[in-house]
This record gives sequence, structure tokens and C-alpha cells, in this order.
Amino acid sequence: MPRSTALVRALARSSAVAAGLVGLLVLVGWALDVMVLKSMGAAIPAMRPSAALGLMLGGAALGLRLPAHPRRLQHRLGTVLALATALLGAASLVDGVITGGNGGLDALFLRVFGEDGGASPGVPPSPLTALCLMLLGPALALVDRGHPQRLSWSDALVVLALMAALTGLNGFLLGPLVTPVAAPFLQERSMGLHTTCVLMLLAMGTLCARPELGLMARLTRDTLGGFVARRLVPVTLLGPPVLGLTLVLIHLTGGLSHDAKLPLFATVVAAGGVTLVLLAARALDVLDTERMRATAALEASEERFRTFLDTAPDPMVVVDASGRVRFANAEAERVFGYRREALLAREVELLVPEGLHGPASAGEGPERARGGRLVSGQRQDGTSVPLEVRLSPLEGEDDATRIAILRDVTERRDLEKLREEYVGLISHDLRNPLNTINLRAHLLQRALHERKLEREGVMAQAIIHNVEWMSTMIEELLEGSRLESGRVNLRREARDLGRFLEEVLERDVPPDARERFRLHLADPLPPVPMDAARLERVVTNLLTNALKYSPTGTPVDVRLSAVHDHAVVSVTNQGAGLSPRDAARLFDKYYRTEDGRSADGKGLGLGLYISRLIVEAHGGHIWVESEPDRGVTFFFSVPLEAPAAPTAPEPLRQRAG
Repeated sequence: MPRSTALVRALARSSAVAAGLVGLLVLVGWALDVMVLKSMGAAIPAMRPSAALGLMLGGAALGLRLPAHPRRLQHRLGTVLALATALLGAASLVDGVITGGNGGLDALFLRVFGEDGGASPGVPPSPLTALCLMLLGPALALVDRGHPQRLSWSDALVVLALMAALTGLNGFLLGPLVTPVAAPFLQERSMGLHTTCVLMLLAMGTLCARPELGLMARLTRDTLGGFVARRLVPVTLLGPPVLGLTLVLIHLTGGLSHDAKLPLFATVVAAGGVTLVLLAARALDVLDTERMRATAALEASEERFRTFLDTAPDPMVVVDASGRVRFANAEAERVFGYRREALLAREVELLVPEGLHGPASAGEGPERARGGRLVSGQRQDGTSVPLEVRLSPLEGEDDATRIAILRDVTERRDLEKLREEYVGLISHDLRNPLNTINLRAHLLQRALHERKLEREGVMAQAIIHNVEWMSTMIEELLEGSRLESGRVNLRREARDLGRFLEEVLERDVPPDARERFRLHLADPLPPVPMDAARLERVVTNLLTNALKYSPTGTPVDVRLSAVHDHAVVSVTNQGAGLSPRDAARLFDKYYRTEDGRSADGKGLGLGLYISRLIVEAHGGHIWVESEPDRGVTFFFSVPLEAPAAPTAPEPLRQRAG
């Protein structure tokens, strides 16, 4: 909360307490005939009972309306008390016109307090007191009806009430300046000193009840107008009364003649006006100095930012909302062959013919997963260059202004091609001897079985098992390489996904563990276009993990549902759960949890990584939700219709999660 807003709320609370407490003490004074409580001072005339009751009602109404979201009963009670304050003010005003204040309401209050409750108030009532109460009542009732940008009816009523109370205060303090005959200073001239002060405080508290609305919002906000108003408004309101009080006190001590009071007052007021102008000018100078300092800091920051962009190792351009280049760094000059002056104000299609948001090159799927898009750029000499484009919004600029990082991926493509060839050659060279070893091991196992050499047969089975394990790892390496290259052609066919899950459970789950799985199917879904062989690999991987990392005998729930235009499959086990660190990296290449390494030391950590690539190649998404000791749920989604290009599925995760 800003400091000014906190002070305003504190003032509102203090005003409610002060108004209610003063009104209550005055009423107690009338009931017990204690003059000090009636007048709140030794030589000040007594406050009338009707005014005291109005202050108590107004203070209570303000206190009930202060919370931004009060309970219904509290809100209604505050409204009733506010309307009662207005009704009492109106009745007092009518009573003053009809009876002159010598009967009516105040006489009724005195009879309630008893015949010995005190003498008649004596001093004629001021209509300004009743007018203030009549205006503050509706203002309190309408305190929530304000607007952050406009003045409300509540503000208008409070300002009128404040002006009426200020009139009473100025009449009390400035009256001796024009009175030819000196009168006792504390004699009530219009409103009592304590009455007008508490009414002004109640008006200010009503204005401060909602500092975020109306007039007070303009005073508390951190703008030039609010800054100046916070410094000038208090001086403007309180300056003349304080000046008048000072002159009267000097006059009473004999230090100032009556004829000199008014000219001196006018002179000091003029000087005060000049002082206000100088204060406003000083405030504007302070703000202007801060503005220039902030501008200089911003320019220095922009210069550092441009230096950073200019020395970045990747080509970078700043593109505005219309698609024109506003900045290009030195690396962009080197890659594209243009001078940066020739690029400024030119359309970005000069560098990327299909545009930053246009169609992507083949094999974009894995690149999109890394946060970029593969496009084809064009140099000044007409040759093409493969680029990875990353777009980032430029902070502080229009939402459509972007920084585009155009990374030359020629070397990376060459390295990836070399890696694919290397993996392919190694895998091919390993497959042939492994196939031979596997064939000979099976023949050896058969021969040992025929000769009833069981111990030797177990050793042959171990050889076969390890050969199969090595073949699986080689296949994972090859599959991962093919998917990473983006050159995999999915063999899509429309399949009933529910029936497909039933077949996978029947075919790929060991019979002794099949009873642990519970399949939950939603309403029938339309056939889903998918590569059944590769998607079976994903489902089998998730089912196997669920069996491996959950207590024996606990159920595993497999669910199929539709979320908008995607089918979502989830596999939930009741295992130990995952830490946030493991959950965030579970689908990374070669990543294995501590439990995974201890449970199966033979894995490469490619199963979930390949599953992610397969799902993303389908245009879907795979993720995990887990808490320690609360089980694990794996999700993956595939579109109900084959997408034209892979789409970013993050919003689906939020909807399905």
C-alpha cells in the first residue's frame, strides 16, 4: 500500500473514532449535568444534544462503512445510521427555522435526560451544524458509489459539508477581525469551536473512506496533480483560519490595533498566495529534476541494452508492430551482408521472405520444442541461410514490438547430420554381430536343453537377455535420432483410441500384472489419426513405469477423456511420487531419477524422452503431475484431427490439469 494511501486510511479511522467519542461524551455530559463534558472545555459554550447525537451517529456510520468489503449486516447498519444522521440534520434545520432553537429537538432531549438534566442550551443553534449533518448522512450512504476517474455524488456532498464547517470555523476565528467591539474570544459566534472541528474531521474521514475512488484517488495517486495537490490543499484550507487565530491572539494581548487587523490579514493572505505559487513551482522543479534523472537513466539503460544487442553472438533485430526493422546488430550485418543503415525501416521479409510468423521449414517439430522455429533466410547476394527464429516481447514497448533472434544453424545442421550418420553407422555395425550372437545363443540354449544341462542353459539365457537389452538400447538411439531429425513420416490411420488402449493392455502387460490395471473410458470419441506402432510404444512405456514404481498390488488407473479438440490419456499409480526437480526434467534426454537408477541400472533414460518426441510429432503434449508421497500421473494428448503443423499445446495442459 502506498504511504499516502495508508495515511488516508488512518485518518478515516481516527475521524470515525473521534466523532463518535465526542458525541457520546457530550451526551453523557448532558445526562449527568457535567459542564466539562458538555462543552469539552472550561470556557467553551456547550454543544447542543442534537449535534452531539448527530456526531455519534455519523462516526458510527463511518466506522461501519470503512471496510472495503463489509458483511451484509454491517453494510446495512452503516447505511441506516448514515440516513439517520441525515434525517437528524434535516429535522434540526427545520426546528431551527420554526422554533429558533429554543424548543423542539433539544428540549425533547433534555426531557429524556430528566428535569434536572441541565438547563436549556441557551446559545442559539447554528444552521450550519444541521446543514453539515444533513449533507454528511447521504455522503456516508453513497461512499461505495464512487469511480476511480470521476467525482461522485458522495464527494460533492462531502465538499459542501466541509465548506459549511469551514465557514463556521472561519466565522469563529475571523469574526474578531471585523468586529468593532472586542468580544470574549471563546463566545460562540456561528458554530462552537469543538463542533466545527469535529464536523470537519468527520467530513475529511468520509472523504478518506475510499482513497481509491473519486476526489481522494486524485489526491493519493502518484501523479503530478496528486503530488502538487497533497502539498497545496491543506495549506489552502487551513491557512486563513490559522492566520486569523494568530492575529486575534496578538490583538487580545494588546499588540495589534483593531484598524490594523484587516489590512494585515489581507497582506498576509496575498503573501500566502505567492508562497503557494512558489511551493507549487518548487514541487514542479523537484518533479522535473526527477524526470530528467529518470530520462537520463533510461537513456543510459537503452545505450547499455543496444551495446548488449550489438555485441551479441547471434543476429538480432528489433521489429515493430508493422513488421519493419528498427534495429539490427553487427552480427546481423555479417550474416545477411547488409549494412544496418540499409535495414532500418525496411520490412523484415527482406531478411526472412516467409516472415517471422510464416510457414516453417521441414523438420520444425523438434526445433519448436526447443523454443525456436526453423525458417529460411536470404542474404544480400541472394543465397539462403537456415535460421532458428526466437521472438521475445520488448519490455516497455508496444505489445507488438519484438526482438527477433535469428540464429544461423548451418553448422548445427551439419553437426546433426554428422551425428545421425555416426549413430546410424555405429548402430548398423553393432546390429550385425548382435544378431549373430543372438542366433548362436539360441542354438546353444536349445542344444543345452536337449542334453539336460540346466545350469549351462541358464547361462545361455543370460547371454540372450543381455543381447536383447543391447538391441533395445540401439533401437532407442536410432528412434531418438530419427525423431530429433524431424524426418519421421508418421503412418497415421484413424483408430478407436479406447479399443487401442484395451489391445495394448491385453498384448503388452504381463498376465500376472494385468489385473492391477483399471481402464476408465469417457463417452465414445471419434477415431483418432495416429501412428499406432509408435503410440503403442508411448503407452507401453507409461504402463511399464507405473508397474515398476508403485507398490505391488496397488491399482493403476488408465483414463481416456476428451478436452476440447484433443484426446487425453492419463496413467495414475500410487507410488512414492516425484520431487519438483525430477518432475521438471523427467522428459529430458538421458535423465533418470535416483529411484530409476537404483531400480534399473541398465536403462539409458531415453524412454520418456522418446515418448515426448513421438507425442509432439503427433501435435500433442506429454506431462507429469506429482507430489512426494502422493503418487504420479502421466498425461499425454493427441489431436482428434491431424494438425497441418505441430501446435504449441501448453494451453491444453492448463485446461486438462
